[in-house]
Amino acid sequence: LQSYVLMGVEPGADALSASAAESLAASTFVVALTPYASDELKAVAHVLLPIGTFAETSGTFVSLDGTWQSFAGAALPVGEARPAWKVLRVLGNLLGLSGFEQNTSEAVRGEVTKAAPQATAVPGPLATLPVVAVDAQVFDVPLYRIDAIVRRATSLQATRDGLASVQAVPEAS
Repeated sequence: LQSYVLMGVEPGADALSASAAESLAASTFVVALTPYASDELKAVAHVLLPIGTFAETSGTFVSLDGTWQSFAGAALPVGEARPAWKVLRVLGNLLGLSGFEQNTSEAVRGEVTKAAPQATAVPGPLATLPVVAVDAQVFDVPLYRIDAIVRRATSLQATRDGLASVQAVPEAS
């Protein structure tokens, strides 16, 4: 593709395939929604839009059994950062797209429940879901390298598991 919008992806730390990294490098425009402006992200993104972390926004998770769990933000986003859903809403408005009128995360949730009522539960036991073979690379991601927040937690990185994980981080290929 010529353009990409990245959200919650850190190219040097998240396991991107070599073809994905090449595609990002060859694209003409990359926008990254991120709470962290890493050097590796700056190298591939043409624009960085500051968003808060998951703890700095309200939202809803849906579990595999169809349980909807809504939550409030525990803190305000730092500086100019905004919740990701608000940034996406503004981008939709600027592009003149319909369906980007919601002013609260609760309104977004309401639209999702109307548009995707089948998302309320996984049909039947998980064992009945079809198995699809894909050509994928499996990475063993160490405990304290799993996401952007714990990767930056110096106290976690200083533990025995954190120190051991530095040597165990896989290279994306």
